[in-house]
Amino acid sequence: MKKIKRLIIPLFIVLSILVVSSCSKDEIVLSPTDAVADSSGSGSGSGTSGGDSNSGDSSGTGNQEQGNEGEITLYKVAGDNISKIKDYKVSGQDLEFQKDLAKHNEIWELVKKVVPLKHREKMGEFLIYNGTSTGSAGFVVEIKQDLSSWKMGIAINFAYEGSFNAGGELAYTIIHEFGHILTLNNSQLNASVSQGDCENYFPGEGCAEESSYINELHNKYWKDIWSEYEEAKKDQSAQQKFYDKYKERYVTQYASTNPGEDIAEVFATFVTKKEKPSGNTIAEKKILLMYNRSELVEFRDHIRKNLQLRGRGNATSFELPEPGKWKQANTFGNPLKTKCRHTH
Repeated sequence: MKKIKRLIIPLFIVLSILVVSSCSKDEIVLSPTDAVADSSGSGSGSGTSGGDSNSGDSSGTGNQEQGNEGEITLYKVAGDNISKIKDYKVSGQDLEFQKDLAKHNEIWELVKKVVPLKHREKMGEFLIYNGTSTGSAGFVVEIKQDLSSWKMGIAINFAYEGSFNAGGELAYTIIHEFGHILTLNNSQLNASVSQGDCENYFPGEGCAEESSYINELHNKYWKDIWSEYEEAKKDQSAQQKFYDKYKERYVTQYASTNPGEDIAEVFATFVTKKEKPSGNTIAEKKILLMYNRSELVEFRDHIRKNLQLRGRGNATSFELPEPGKWKQANTFGNPLKTKCRHTH
């Protein structure tokens, strides 16, 4: 009996660790009431448990891997180019999606317009998947434990819902998702420092550096209400009360999910909003934090130039959702997960 107990205790500890760390992908989820992101760490979100993701080519018909979260085709990212790592075993509509390389390339071209070449160094893989099973439009997940390389996934079915990038929703998804890579990569967090040893904000992937974007955001605009936020994570009703009380602090309701989603939404609003805010609310002050960083202003200018967004007037040659009004702006994500699927 003592031997069994000795075995059970370490097993419980291991399982607890897996539960805490299993969801390391950010996902924009499409319909939270109908679709809940799988946090098992399998499929499109695998590769966060300690090393690089599998990049072996299994595209042969005899040994294709069966994805379980809608995976269709995985690519390796190298600068401006993507090269196929593998096709997943698919059928029906997903097989048609897999064969439609023109759509894969069209999505990738939009990613390139949003993400500057030097920042693409943090992207090691690019996944085309069907978002129906997870209800998601896009996600990112680290593929190296040190947070130096990431995978971005885009749901091809939602990318072409109505028409390609209808209403600018796909472009917004890419901006939001890369906002996570921008704020959670190895230049911002130290993955080798445990939560117990971390003296700064700990978002889950590692310990935030003192001067990191997310640590500044947390210290200035989350720390004073952190105990209330911890209580609010219990259920959606508590989340709603928390948001209603502090809504002037957030650019969208979704941003109140946690600091990780907050900074991604602040970044997306920083990019999409034409004029620099005056700083009358805490939400606007968060945006001004990004204006204080010259490298982020440069990033913003890159996106707006490439998407031909005009700084003044009403006319634009490229459409994006109005700041704060993308499809899931008025929903909550899962506060217990630093970054899980971005819903549609």
